[in-house]
Amino acid sequence: MGYRHDEGLDYIKQYPKLRKWINTCICCGSTGYNPELPEALTKNWGQGEFTTAAARNIRKYFNLLRVNELGICETCQKLNPIL
Repeated sequence: MGYRHDEGLDYIKQYPKLRKWINTCICCGSTGYNPELPEALTKNWGQGEFTTAAARNIRKYFNLLRVNELGICETCQKLNPIL
């Protein structure tokens, strides 16, 4: 794991609500962002909705990772087509 990935995990620890946008393969443990992550995430602070840097930061720290309904990434699915 690289420095950028470690920074990404630290970022998710700081903002645990963003964990829903992170996928982790149950076979190999690869971590990446969910392809359904919108271009911008907003937060409502009582004064209205504001766009945050969260989606941009997630994309900066993590690569795209698609997983199937079992939580298995495409690479692991190709290696073991039974899954």
